[in-house]
Amino acid sequence: MVSDPKSHIVVDDGRRYLLRVNKTFDVIAIDPPPPIEAAASSLLYTTEFYQVAKKHLAPDGILQQWFPGGDDKAQDAVERSLRQAFPHVVAFRSIGPWGYHYLASISPIRDLTPAEFVAALPPLARRDLMEWNPELTIEQMAQNILSGRVALESLLSPKGTEMVTDDRPYNEYYFLRRRHLIK
Repeated sequence: MVSDPKSHIVVDDGRRYLLRVNKTFDVIAIDPPPPIEAAASSLLYTTEFYQVAKKHLAPDGILQQWFPGGDDKAQDAVERSLRQAFPHVVAFRSIGPWGYHYLASISPIRDLTPAEFVAALPPLARRDLMEWNPELTIEQMAQNILSGRVALESLLSPKGTEMVTDDRPYNEYYFLRRRHLIK
């Protein structure tokens, strides 16, 4: 909630903001607008951006990155970029058909039980979460979310090598990939 003194919402270019401040955060949430091919959001998927964000995370901090979906090769490149920047990355299938949510950290990311997940949610977050499926209990919703956890290694293509970088924003090259002009 905006009025919560524990929250700090920044409406700005996220990368530029992080380059200007000398702060650490428990959570950095990245919710770039689709499509992932757009030049305006492509630099929020780069290895270099993740390195900048990592420097601003508290020791047990979490970077949360939404990937709304796109072609498999671009998703693979984004996942490789995250893995290049962070030693610990997990993925969760999004509720509904909207891609994946990635959690990345310099510290291990432990599995939570649905009860632990629910216990960690403040009342307003519980209410917001239940807007998605009001016919479920909060515990059922937590189970649905947590059961979507996927090992990043299972998503990565064994043939993939591309990453999204500042100099090569791979996710922007969808037209050339679809025409088989580049890999």
